[in-house]
Amino acid sequence: MQWWEDLYNRDVYFHLYEESDSTLAQKEVADVVNLLSLQPSVRILDLCCGYGRHSIELAKRGFEVVGVDISQKQIQHAKEKAKDHRVNVTFQVKDARKLSFTNDFDIILNMFLSFGYFEDEKEDKNMLQGVYQSLKPNGRFLMDFWNREKEIREFRPSYVEHQKDLSIRKEWKFDARKGRINWKNIVTFADGREESWNHSIRAYTVVELTHLLEEAGLRIKNVYGSLKGEPYSIDSPSVVVIAEKS
Repeated sequence: MQWWEDLYNRDVYFHLYEESDSTLAQKEVADVVNLLSLQPSVRILDLCCGYGRHSIELAKRGFEVVGVDISQKQIQHAKEKAKDHRVNVTFQVKDARKLSFTNDFDIILNMFLSFGYFEDEKEDKNMLQGVYQSLKPNGRFLMDFWNREKEIREFRPSYVEHQKDLSIRKEWKFDARKGRINWKNIVTFADGREESWNHSIRAYTVVELTHLLEEAGLRIKNVYGSLKGEPYSIDSPSVVVIAEKS
């Protein structure tokens, strides 16, 4: 089992992240709409949508949205949330490496560090080739990724966070040969029970991301340091790449 198959099918994932991330998504979607100057007529694909927090916020603003994710549990929860919010979003269980759309979307979003999961770089390339195929001519792709330079410079091998009635110990390792950041989360609940899982994400540099996107046929339009459109620097909170299908 791959780490993402494990994590995203756990109930504790929603307990830990749903409330705060859903609140954050409201701000992120507002920033994306402003950054891309989106008009209500555009059709949007939320790639690796999870439980649909960005898709739902976009739908609230009147956009036609399709959300896809490999996790059945995440998609089922997304459908329930969309129903609760009384918005219409098409949610589908799909592998991002095997997209079947062709010239269908004006905009594709890949939000919140949802790239670089796969051990083989060819699979990341397959994902971006699917993005290219799924976009309409002149369609745009936005990737919201972490800032590798900042993450490496501020790297901490371990630390503990406290949330509500539990604590989370995070143990980090950087694999320089593979360019991956690996970490383990160990959650201790109030009753002393523990639950743990792993993460592993390829820490692509801006140069590497640019090459991958261009190799897939996409043309880089801008690289920002946040969704607010701030200039990128090694101190930026994230890397936001906007590319276009020629």
